[in-house]
Amino acid sequence: MQPMKKIALPFLSLLILACSTDADETLEEIINEETTNKAPAINSQQFQIAEHSAPGTSIGTIAATDQENDELTYTIDAEAAILIDENTGELTIGENLKLDFEARDNIPFTVSVFDGKAITHAEITLNIEDINEYDALNSEQIAVVDHFKHLALFEDASSPTQEIMRKWNAPMKLFLDGAITQSFRTTVETVIAEFNALTTSGNFNITLVDTQAESNSKLFFGSKEEIETIFPEMYDEIKDLSFDGYSSASFEGDFYTTGQIWISNPIDVLFKHELGHAIGIGHSHLCDAPNPSVMCANIAEESAFLVIEEEVIKFFYHADMASGLTAEEIESNLANLLLLAD
Repeated sequence: MQPMKKIALPFLSLLILACSTDADETLEEIINEETTNKAPAINSQQFQIAEHSAPGTSIGTIAATDQENDELTYTIDAEAAILIDENTGELTIGENLKLDFEARDNIPFTVSVFDGKAITHAEITLNIEDINEYDALNSEQIAVVDHFKHLALFEDASSPTQEIMRKWNAPMKLFLDGAITQSFRTTVETVIAEFNALTTSGNFNITLVDTQAESNSKLFFGSKEEIETIFPEMYDEIKDLSFDGYSSASFEGDFYTTGQIWISNPIDVLFKHELGHAIGIGHSHLCDAPNPSVMCANIAEESAFLVIEEEVIKFFYHADMASGLTAEEIESNLANLLLLAD
């Protein structure tokens, strides 16, 4: 057994020595390679793109170089909502990125370039260019803007025009007075629910209250003669006219503060028409049969809110549509909102 031990020990020693030499040479090569490698360089650059550009639109390509001509891989910080091609460095608009110059005029982001051994980071800026939003609208969107101005500024020939749009800056609290039947109250509640469904993008809604003291608006159901004592100023305006209902409102500056509605006929289209006036909407000119607007000066039982008018009311009480806007400001603000919603 002893001779076998003498033979095995030298053999084991030589094997360990040989493995150690190979490992030292490999480590030295790695150290030398990492020492001589130069990290990739990213050129200083900025990019520009028009606001409201569609997802997938190309922004440009990151310019980066590498002294060893190594293959480069590009990444971008996830929060920027900008996409980058990892192989080419091309930047594109992400699916959820809304480019709105009025909200912010630039987006900073970080790009990283990796050559397989070293990584370089650079801060990049995307500048957002302002555009004339109205010119970018399609025909349907232009129709919404134009009809919005018609209703909001009372441009119909049946009403005096306004220089600015006015609306409520607080919820409408409506008190019902007069010969209110349960059937008519149900009609009122149904119509109010329709309006409230269209004004969810802002802080305006309509609620019924139990007492006049807690209200800022009042609806009276009764004859024209009765409103002489209920709404004297309204009576002076309509006493010689053949109306079944009427609406008026008081305002301070750009905002409505109180409202008065008179109804003598319980049909829902009449209340819907007058409530439309009470929230700030004028007469419509879209009155051709068989689908006349409920906001036409002359209404019939088949009248209803048109789809375009539902869109108008949605944006009329949108949080970003301020009271007091002129026709030009309406055009600009609403066009911007339509493009953002597209």
